[in-house]
Amino acid sequence: MNLKIGLLITHGTDTMAWTHAFLRYAIKNNHATIVITGSQIPMPSLGEFSDAYENLENSLRFLTTIDPPVIMTVFNYGKDAFSDSLIKFDKWDNISFHGDVIAHMEWDEIKYLDNTVEIHEPTPLDILYLVTTGGTIESEFNTEGVLIPGQNHVLGYISRRFSGFFQVLSQKPVFAIDSSDLTFDRMIQLSLTVEKCLQENYPDSFVDLSFEKHIKIIYTDPFKDTNDYLQEIGDAKGIVVAGYGGGNINIDVGTNFCLLNIIKDLINESRPVVLSSQVPLGTTDFIYSNGYEAIKAGVFSAVDMGIPECQIRLSYIMGHSSLIREKSLELNITELVIIESLFMSGVKFRTKRSRRNYEKLRGIQIHKNDLLLNKTFEESLSLLFS
Repeated sequence: MNLKIGLLITHGTDTMAWTHAFLRYAIKNNHATIVITGSQIPMPSLGEFSDAYENLENSLRFLTTIDPPVIMTVFNYGKDAFSDSLIKFDKWDNISFHGDVIAHMEWDEIKYLDNTVEIHEPTPLDILYLVTTGGTIESEFNTEGVLIPGQNHVLGYISRRFSGFFQVLSQKPVFAIDSSDLTFDRMIQLSLTVEKCLQENYPDSFVDLSFEKHIKIIYTDPFKDTNDYLQEIGDAKGIVVAGYGGGNINIDVGTNFCLLNIIKDLINESRPVVLSSQVPLGTTDFIYSNGYEAIKAGVFSAVDMGIPECQIRLSYIMGHSSLIREKSLELNITELVIIESLFMSGVKFRTKRSRRNYEKLRGIQIHKNDLLLNKTFEESLSLLFS
């Protein structure tokens, strides 16, 4: 009989949204609940004032009450468990993340759930894997008054305070860095550590590390002209445009600041473009002509996804270009249609009208379920065309 396990990953907040998304797409055949958490204030520096304590406690409560498989980030004094669309919106406040909340802790009880997860009475884990990566939660001030990561405070705290949540606590240190130093290679290193933890109990679990690295985020601003944009884009295989407002770009074709013409050229070269927004909260929409014309030209809407998730999601899809190419030849459709259909599966539009308009503009029917999570890419393609 398989053991009941859970993974608690401690992480810095600066790049938490990227790691959250990367693990969601990389991990396949997952049978465990996995929680990522951290803190805005280091554990030992300000004692009980650190948000780390509540984030850790409620992470363990979610781990022992939510049925697997779930991958989530727990933050905001441990009150919110996010499934996707994770965005950090505040630099300093302890309530600093926004996203799709699948569970909410109020006092000592889970008050809010959506229909994607089930809860039960708290059940101690047979094994809790503590996967540590550094970050603020395990930082201390040095002699110059600057925070330096690399301490090991979480293990001792959990061992002393929460031994009733697990039978065995197994620490798996990956690295001890400020999360601003996170790289693609380090995300892979973390994923492989998670894979080892899972495979000790579930041999069929694995990680798919076929991600395309050359997916760039391009920020719009009024000072950039077409040469600036072209230089930034370079040889990118795909781009995520961080536009204005609800998802808008410069479409003034009579000037040298128009991004729309560049986007059209990229799409003609079969390089996918996703249109998001620099404004962190709210759903990307295209009710203004400056967004509508971009969608009409072939841009994918970010809809409810934040910029980090857009980049990781597109990177994952583009990492399987050979399979996409085979399917496009088999069905005699363009690769971009397949990429867009997978990218848009399961997204949540601002209104039903927006969804209908998008499908009409793009000539596709958007699958209501996300086809990419916890499935092999071959399974995703099969479900798309079933």
